[in-house]
Amino acid sequence: MILILRRISLCSIIFVASSLAALAQKSYNYSVNLNEVKDDRLTITLHTPKVKTATTTFYLPKIVPGTYMYSDYGRFVHNLKALNKAGDTLQVKRTSDNSWEITNAKKLFKIVYDVEDTWDTKIKGFVYPMAGTNFEQGKNFVFNTCGVFGYLDKLKDLPFELNIIKPTGFYGSTGLVPVKTSATADIYKCNNADHLYDSPIMFSLPDTTSVKVGNTDVLVSVYSPNKLAKSAFIAEHLKEILLATNQYLGGKLPVNKYAFIYYFNGEQTPFNISGAWEHSYSSFYSLNEQPQEEAIGSWVDMSAHEFFHIVTPLTISSKEVKKFDFNNPVLSKHLWLYEGSTEYDAHHVQVQYGINTVEEFLKKLSTKITNSRQQLNDTLSFTELSKESAGKWKNEYGNVYEKGALISASLDLYLLKLSNGKYGLANLKQELSAKYGKDKYFDDDELFDVIEKMTYPEIRTFFSKYVEGGTPIPYDQFFGYAGVKHIPETEIKAVTLGGFAPGLNAEGVIFIANANRLNDFGKAMGYKLGDEIISLNNIKLTPANFGTVTGNFSANAKEGDKLTIVVNRKNASGVKEEVVLSQPVQFVKKIDYNRLELMTDATPEQLAIRKIWLGEGK
Repeated sequence: MILILRRISLCSIIFVASSLAALAQKSYNYSVNLNEVKDDRLTITLHTPKVKTATTTFYLPKIVPGTYMYSDYGRFVHNLKALNKAGDTLQVKRTSDNSWEITNAKKLFKIVYDVEDTWDTKIKGFVYPMAGTNFEQGKNFVFNTCGVFGYLDKLKDLPFELNIIKPTGFYGSTGLVPVKTSATADIYKCNNADHLYDSPIMFSLPDTTSVKVGNTDVLVSVYSPNKLAKSAFIAEHLKEILLATNQYLGGKLPVNKYAFIYYFNGEQTPFNISGAWEHSYSSFYSLNEQPQEEAIGSWVDMSAHEFFHIVTPLTISSKEVKKFDFNNPVLSKHLWLYEGSTEYDAHHVQVQYGINTVEEFLKKLSTKITNSRQQLNDTLSFTELSKESAGKWKNEYGNVYEKGALISASLDLYLLKLSNGKYGLANLKQELSAKYGKDKYFDDDELFDVIEKMTYPEIRTFFSKYVEGGTPIPYDQFFGYAGVKHIPETEIKAVTLGGFAPGLNAEGVIFIANANRLNDFGKAMGYKLGDEIISLNNIKLTPANFGTVTGNFSANAKEGDKLTIVVNRKNASGVKEEVVLSQPVQFVKKIDYNRLELMTDATPEQLAIRKIWLGEGK
């Protein structure tokens, strides 16, 4: 990429220079110019705090809270130099992917380095897009700050100041409140490295909408290059669940400002993995661009989950989370609480306040039972999974959203049963929030005993068997408390697409990745391995809408309908040609696993708990 220098107004230079002139020796002072991008890299300048040791180490994080994977952000740093006040270089030795040892450190005045964005890098080693960085000159800059800014050994608790020169008219979307802002520059301050890495920023021309939810000002910010998503539309659909969340959490949210920051990818290779990352005052979303009307339901579910993180782990958490070591991490064993209960709350609030139906809520829980038992290890200790979620058990991490939510559903129902409907999981989390709050943490090994003292001895046994131990949860027992029947297997007739396994190729196109299990319908359709799937019944298919379109077809197709799939297929010369595949719809016998249905003969006690659990009458 060619270096393009844009004209910077004199006021911008004065704006940033005035901050640099006021350098304190007890803080970090970073500066970066977003107008100067070369080869997808930005130059970062740090005026360092005073170092009192002969040597020091400069770090970028190996891992950050909420990601549960090793990202090794230092891999994206190039040409790091350490300088004294006179501009002379100090000796620097790279000691790992994420660390640089600096000698004669008492004279350290400045560190300068280039940082490459993570989204389109050729560097080996995956970083979640929602925890990564993106530098698109003149269009968009995503700063997950852990991928841009570093800290010095034993000095990560000092304040940070960020001086950003930006393209004219760009807006910094973040949970931070800028100290100063203009059309061409922003200054932000953070209390320490934890606060810094808890504060993503997206710079682009603004598409923002603000919503007031109780005591909280909520910002919705969108970057959608093809204008398929708009902040006003998303904000309107979020408002109902945010107001419900406010009531669900007792009528007062624990933050005064919150930012939903959405990046919709319509310019780069589609994300193979998309999603969101929670923070104390914001959440950042990296999603493939698609028409907002098609996707708003999944966006709302995802946003509700991230918003509930303001309770845990951002309020309720252990020392391992609140005193996180970015380069030598010790992980907490309570992902059932941090991610599992948050996922449960995000769905539970929607049935409690009539946003989703009871049937929709039970179907989501049913799907989680099936996923946790058929795709993941249902007998793995959940505390062990948590401790090793970035290591030995990283391939089982998805279960924190499946079984983790089911642990919370079962715990909620058990508490309601034991308390005769007077005390549930929401009450427990409110008490834990009051006990610990943002400034205190619990002991990782003592939480279950603390909860036992707050509740019942039976709850300690529950944790021992189903969270610390690997005993599968008896869902018929716990859902039965609310008069809900768990049916492990039900034979049904359902529409088939043919039995192929879809995948995503290097160009980001859906293709038939496995055709070994085609059924009779699939063979009649004529699918072939490697076919690129273009459309279904004249609806163009993309990675973003594939699940929605195929799901809607399967749910609504009737006898006599026709399925028409258009594919790109290489001919004998290796040239891609469009091929139309079409057959009358077929229904096949299949097993519907883990149905959850309301009992028609529920007892008065079961009906009373059901009414409280599902929010009937609210």
